[in-house]
Amino acid sequence: MSDLNASPAGNVMPAQVPGPVAAGALGGWKPALTLLVLSPAIGELLSGSSPPLQFFNPVFFLLLVGLYGCGALLVREIASLRGLNAAGILLLGAAYGIMEEGLMCKSFFNPYWTDTGFLSVYGRAWGVNWVWAFGLTFYHMAVSITAPIFITQCLFPRRANEPWLRRRGRIFASSAFALVVILGFLAFDNRQFHLIEMQRPLALARQLDAPAEPLSRFMSSQLTAKNRDLVRKAVAAQSDSPELRHALQEELNRLLPRPDLYSPERFAGITLSEPLKKQGAQSPRGDKLVEFNRALLEAAFPGILPARPSYPFRPGWLLTLGCLLAVAGLVRLALAQTRTVASDASVRRPWLTGLGFTGGFIVIGFVLPSLVEHGVRLPAAVLCIVWCALAALLGAVLKRMDGAPDRLWRRGLWAIGAITPWVFFAMLLGAVVGMIGAKSFLGMPFVSLGFGLGILGLALNWKRKLARPVPGAPPTPGPAQEHPAQV
Repeated sequence: MSDLNASPAGNVMPAQVPGPVAAGALGGWKPALTLLVLSPAIGELLSGSSPPLQFFNPVFFLLLVGLYGCGALLVREIASLRGLNAAGILLLGAAYGIMEEGLMCKSFFNPYWTDTGFLSVYGRAWGVNWVWAFGLTFYHMAVSITAPIFITQCLFPRRANEPWLRRRGRIFASSAFALVVILGFLAFDNRQFHLIEMQRPLALARQLDAPAEPLSRFMSSQLTAKNRDLVRKAVAAQSDSPELRHALQEELNRLLPRPDLYSPERFAGITLSEPLKKQGAQSPRGDKLVEFNRALLEAAFPGILPARPSYPFRPGWLLTLGCLLAVAGLVRLALAQTRTVASDASVRRPWLTGLGFTGGFIVIGFVLPSLVEHGVRLPAAVLCIVWCALAALLGAVLKRMDGAPDRLWRRGLWAIGAITPWVFFAMLLGAVVGMIGAKSFLGMPFVSLGFGLGILGLALNWKRKLARPVPGAPPTPGPAQEHPAQV
């Protein structure tokens, strides 16, 4: 470990690197490029939000790099230039989460955003999906931003405390990030059916269980064996259930990208508008096909599948302003987090700590809402408070690591622990989807296996570094001075 130096500002920040790199030395592009790719890979690919075939699509990949990669890189550069501690990085990560989910995706407000599922109903008030908003902010703060930054810094320890971008590089990253957010705000949405639209599931189940028209017969023939059994049992018992709504939503969304859904004979008894008939004659593809098929199903089941009121969804100006104010407040608070106190007290098992935080995320984000959906009473406000408590606890734990002279490796091990459950989730997701014959997650087992082997090797290496004796800890620089350009 390198020696520690005194800071004029009086801050204390333990040294991390085994030998300082001369200011202006070349090579800053390597950690910058690594973070540009690692952040979207962890945030989107491992979570299953973007399957491999979609993630590695060149256009989609560039958009993800502009959003996740540039966002993480900007957070890291601000933290480096201003000498922020771990709490500052977390707060900037939370600001990023609001920018992505509140402004770009608009999932904080959109009741028809497919991924929100039951959380569009549970915890929705004043036009905001509150439980979803708190959970996604925590996810992006910890998993999409902080974990990739810590891992990248450990991969390039000699440059861990240096800026990686020139001024032009920071301007370019900021512009790319802003462009993706603005484009998303103006045009991004999805046409898939949402759980909230399954308002009369039994009526639709009856038509699929005893189909009397060509369209219903076609849809019934496409049901998976599991969902066909669910439909049959629900109709026999005349009972609705969360499982039935999820099954119908899944089957409807499987029909949206199918080019063989429409035929004049199949829709002969259904009233279609002239624009729809013209679209059918033109054989639409891609997003146009999804839009066309959704309009067909809405026309076929007018009393069962309600039409979307608007597309794309646009939040009200007060909600948009609220997002911008929240981002500004978090950034201002983050910039004040420059004080780090040297201490012998630190987290003894950072890998297990990271694993525990992701375990808590899974319980709060998935298990508890599922129990509520199935009848357990738990006020949504309580769940939002729990999210805040988990975020505060994470900040306190990482700030304890800041005081250790070997904080670089402790942070890296924490980050590896935090993403380990997502590696297993991706592996399980790819295996289960492959078993049912779907190709949407083709290649996911190989991706997760590669991640698993990589983090195992890094964990063993960084644990050995952590076990080395660390010399005494005189003070180090506080807020970093801007170094000459790196990239």
